[in-house]
Amino acid sequence: MTPAAVSIICPYRNGAAFLPGLIADVGAQEHPGWELLLIDDGSTDGGADLAAGAAARDRRIRALTAPPRPPGAPAGPWWPRNHGLAQARHDLIAFLDVDDRWHPAKLRRQLDHQRRCGAALSVTGYARFDSSGSRLLGWRLPPPRFGYGQLRATNAIPMLTLLIERRLLVEGFQPCPHEDYLCWLNMFRRHRDLHCVTIPELLAFYGVHPGNLTGARWRMPLWAYDVYRAHGLGRSTSLLSLLPWGLHQVSSLLRSRRQPLRTTLAAALRAEPPLPLPPAGSS
Repeated sequence: MTPAAVSIICPYRNGAAFLPGLIADVGAQEHPGWELLLIDDGSTDGGADLAAGAAARDRRIRALTAPPRPPGAPAGPWWPRNHGLAQARHDLIAFLDVDDRWHPAKLRRQLDHQRRCGAALSVTGYARFDSSGSRLLGWRLPPPRFGYGQLRATNAIPMLTLLIERRLLVEGFQPCPHEDYLCWLNMFRRHRDLHCVTIPELLAFYGVHPGNLTGARWRMPLWAYDVYRAHGLGRSTSLLSLLPWGLHQVSSLLRSRRQPLRTTLAAALRAEPPLPLPPAGSS
């Protein structure tokens, strides 16, 4: 059987400091069937040259440039991600932001699980790490099963862990903060019988920096409200939906703080097999 091939979509803007680590992580994947789409979104720090050099050394890497946005369209990764979807050559899609990291077994473990379970998409556990990369800040694991109703209360799909069939992403991403959450809500509303597998292993690592979305936590309820409205919910329903959403946010934050990992990012990336995680909700 020919191994399944995966298109990995990575938008970046001024990510020269992170590109070498990302390229190394993808190159170290135990599953060899991948293409990496590095999509420059207006970099001025030489990142595009790094991407072009990597593409010259490995034909599985493609250095792309996002086209100009439509007049009046907001900035954000939604646009280069859509360009990546349009350029992808394979039927399975994964997403990796330039400042995030993957365990070498990630693609292999997910593909094995999806093949055994007949699932259209899968997610994994992940840990947050500080900007220096020296320590992990706590782990999170999506619930073992979830559907549209659960997604209305919380974004249960960490984008950096997702492996998904391309056919489910035909509508792409819309121009709003948390465009991934809006995409998942729309997708699960269209496909109520989607089967998603959650793999309880530490296979991805989310970089926390002062400038990323984690540092703007106070804005997140406004963004969630905008997502509900863009999803087609009325004002009252959107406001009411913020209550379970907020409770999940607080619960997830507290649980993550109670779940430190006494290891470093480098050690977790080298762990063989990948570190197992207790069921979601465990302390």
